[in-house]
Amino acid sequence: MSSNVARIEDLVESFNIAVRNPENHHSDGSVNWNFVDADIHMDAGESNLTIPEDWYVMYEHLANVYENA
Repeated sequence: MSSNVARIEDLVESFNIAVRNPENHHSDGSVNWNFVDADIHMDAGESNLTIPEDWYVMYEHLANVYENA
């Protein structure tokens, strides 16, 4: 894997920060997943990293776990 590809561990950390950010929630308290996704991509972009293709499976898994917790 090249050095300009984000590590899944870093993306998970970014996910956890993003879902806790009140700005990423609707007025009813539910998560605005588009905003969470955008935050993760912005974090990676600020570090000049690309998102690996296998991240999307992990993102879906994390979102499901968060929603069902």
